[in-house]
Amino acid sequence: MAENNPPTLYLLHGDDELAASEFVTRLRAKVGDPSAVVLNMHEFNADGLDLGALAQACRAAPFLARRRLVVVRPASALVADAGRQARLEALLGQLPPTTALVLIEPRPLAKTSPLLRWAGDHADSTLVREFAVPHGEAFVRWVRQRCLQLGGDIDPQAALLLAELVGDDPRLADQELTKLLDYVDRLRPIGSEDVERLTPFGGQSNVFAMVDALGMQDGPTALNHLHRLLEDEPPQYALAMIARQFRLLLLAREAIETGQDPRPALRVHPFVAGKIAAQARRFTLPQLEDVLRGLLAMDTSIKTGQTDEKVALDAFIAGLTA
Repeated sequence: MAENNPPTLYLLHGDDELAASEFVTRLRAKVGDPSAVVLNMHEFNADGLDLGALAQACRAAPFLARRRLVVVRPASALVADAGRQARLEALLGQLPPTTALVLIEPRPLAKTSPLLRWAGDHADSTLVREFAVPHGEAFVRWVRQRCLQLGGDIDPQAALLLAELVGDDPRLADQELTKLLDYVDRLRPIGSEDVERLTPFGGQSNVFAMVDALGMQDGPTALNHLHRLLEDEPPQYALAMIARQFRLLLLAREAIETGQDPRPALRVHPFVAGKIAAQARRFTLPQLEDVLRGLLAMDTSIKTGQTDEKVALDAFIAGLTA
């Protein structure tokens, strides 16, 4: 692909939401200053999206900028049926060079995905990136590298402890590293004692208590713990913590269903693993799968500006205990 002919389609897939988000941030910076971005960027929730509206946004000429940026998530909803897939492919084939269409799928796409197939057939105008969350030792290395990128350093044991506490979640790790670096003022490496002091169970205790209440269908108590969590953490961070908790519950429940001890599969601190295993027994596998689908839909709705974060979280908790 020629350097002066940037892609018109960017297909981002995989479970590393932070990496995908930062990729979009870099594209946004290329649009221009913040005032130009406001005029030349559109974000859509793909669920039920009118492809005519998407086509209109893609074909519009940029205003006082070189390119227009259009972001759509989750990408898989755009090819939910054959008719929708055909309309999307027609749209993709007519993208003007002044448009950068970014399709984001928060899970790895199968090799047979029609999106990957189309991208492969149009490699001259398409960029595909898979962002996979690193796990285990690879995630610990990621934590150390991320800390360096943020202008600080972290001891190896502190990186290991932080990785355990955030459960291989890059977004949570990034936010915790920022707080820890502010705490040590970047004058010395982050140590295990710093992680123990600032990271364990700060807001997580409210997440555990909220999930306990949800398991007992106690809506008022669950909402109380949610509101206490929101007093200490921004809504997007709270949502990430809740989503991480339910992902761990799903892993634990899957192990329980197959007669295995769930704790080794969780790869978190033993104390945390024991609590999660106990909580997982209060939910069925279908319940946890429904919860995670609901969290994904809510996250997309928030990111596309369709709903307020706090209102969405309140409604989510109320819906689970109705």
